[in-house]
Amino acid sequence: MEQLKLIDQGSAIELKPLQKLILSEVRREFHSTKRLVLQAATGLGKTIIAAKIIENALAKGKRVIFIVDRIVLANQTSDVLLRYGIPHGVLQGKNPRFDINQPVQVCSIQTIKMRGVNGADLIIIDEAHVLHAAHIKIMQDNPDAYVLGLTATPYAKGMGKHFTKHIEPVPVKQLIANGYLVPFDVYGPTVADLSKLKIQAGEYTEDSVAEVFDKADIVGNVLETWKKICQGKKTIVFGANIAHIKHLAEKFNNEGIKACQINAFQSDDERQEALEGFLNGDTMVLCSVEVATKGFNCPAVECCVLAVATRSMIKWTQTTGRALRTFPGKDKAIILDFGGNAERLGFPDDFEFFGLDDGKKKKNKAGEAEEKPVRLPKHCPSCDFIKPVGMKTCPACGFTPEFRKDVEAAEGNLEKLQRKARKEYTMEEKQYWLAMMNQWAANHGMKKHWKGFYGAAIWAYADKFGCRPSGKINWNAMKLPNDEVNKYMKYRQIRYAKRRDK
Repeated sequence: MEQLKLIDQGSAIELKPLQKLILSEVRREFHSTKRLVLQAATGLGKTIIAAKIIENALAKGKRVIFIVDRIVLANQTSDVLLRYGIPHGVLQGKNPRFDINQPVQVCSIQTIKMRGVNGADLIIIDEAHVLHAAHIKIMQDNPDAYVLGLTATPYAKGMGKHFTKHIEPVPVKQLIANGYLVPFDVYGPTVADLSKLKIQAGEYTEDSVAEVFDKADIVGNVLETWKKICQGKKTIVFGANIAHIKHLAEKFNNEGIKACQINAFQSDDERQEALEGFLNGDTMVLCSVEVATKGFNCPAVECCVLAVATRSMIKWTQTTGRALRTFPGKDKAIILDFGGNAERLGFPDDFEFFGLDDGKKKKNKAGEAEEKPVRLPKHCPSCDFIKPVGMKTCPACGFTPEFRKDVEAAEGNLEKLQRKARKEYTMEEKQYWLAMMNQWAANHGMKKHWKGFYGAAIWAYADKFGCRPSGKINWNAMKLPNDEVNKYMKYRQIRYAKRRDK
C-alpha cells in the first residue's frame, strides 16, 4: 500500500510546537491505518493543521476532499486555505469559488451527497462526530483513500465502525497548562426543576427542556446571575429552542445590555449581520441554540452560559469550548451552568475517553456490561461555584461543608463501626421532601434566603439525607407538607429545644 507522505518543505504555514507534534502523530499513524480520528480541542487550530496536511499532500500530487457539515464552515475553511495560498475549489451551491478542476475541493456534505466523489487520495472530515450516510458512502466509494476525521469530541456512538484508530496527542488539561487555552471556572446556580425533564434516545427532549427553562423567572435569573458574575464580559448563551433564545436576548436588551440571537432559520444576511455585530461590534451577548456550537470562532468570548440541560458530553464540551480560546487580556473563562451539567457529566477537561465506540457494550470478565463509577465535581451551596473533584473547601468563597459520618459506634473501646440502616430515596422523592420542607418553613414564618429557598429546609434536608441537595434538585420548590414531613420537622424542633436547654 502506497504511503501518503506529509512533508514540511517551503511552506507559508508556520505551526506552533504542539501543532507540529500533532502533525507528526498523524504522519506516524498513517503508516498503520487509513481511517484515523484526530481529537483536538476547540481553539487548538485543527483547520490550520489540516491546511498543512493538505499542502504536504499537494506536494506529492494527491487529490484532497475536505468535507464540512455546514455551509458556513465551507467558506471559513476556504478562507484559511486562501490565506496560505493553497489552490482549491468550493463545491457548495453557487459558491463563487467553484472550480471543479482544482486538486483540492472544499465541500459541504449537503452538496456532495448529491454529486458524490471518486478518485480522492485524502479525505478530511471536519466535525467527524457528526457522520451522515453520505460520509459513509464517500468512504466506501474511495476505499484506497486516507481518511482523517477532525473533532474535539469523538464520543458519538458507532464512530468505531468507520474509523480504525483514534489519537489525542494533546489533552485539554495540557493545552490549558501550556497556555493554548485559558483555564475556566464553573458556577452552577440551581434555578430549574430538572425532575420534569423527559429523556428520549439518551438525551433530554427539546420540548421538556424548553418547558422547564423558558419561564420568565428563570430567564430573569439567568440575567441577574450574569450581571453578578459576568457583567461586561463577551458572552454566548445557549438556550433550549428559538423561542427561548429570543426571550433571553430580549431580556438582556431590556436591561440595556446589547444582545442578539442567531438561528438556523434566519436568512444568510440576517445571521451574518448578527454575527458581525457580535464579532466586531458592540454586541455583548449572543444567544444561540446550536448554530454557535461548532466551528464558531470568537476568541474574545469570556463567558459561556448554559441555560439548558444536556446529557450529551459532545454538546457540553462543544458549548463550553467556545469560551476557552486565548485572547489578549483574557486570563480565565467563566461557565454559568443552569442545567446541572457539570454535576451530571463532570468538567469537560476531566472526561476520560477510552476509544471509539463500535456500537458494542464493553464486557467485564464475568461477561456483564461494565460501568465504571465516575467521581463528579460538587456544587458549593454557599456561592454556586462548582468545586473540582476532591476539593472540600470552596476556592471561590472559602465555605467548608460540615463532614458527617453515616455510622454509629457500639459501646466500649475500639469497636467496629456499623453502618446505619437507612432507607434509600430516589432523586424525585428527595425533591418532594425539600419542597415540603420549604413550605413547612414558610408556614412557620422562618427566614427566606435571598435566592428563594429556606435555610431551615436546607439544614433539615442535610440532616435527613446526610448532605445538602445536589444541583439536580430545585432548592426553591414548595409543596404542601404531608404528615411524615410535619412529624419530622416537629421532631427536629423538639431535638433543637432540648439541646438549647442543656
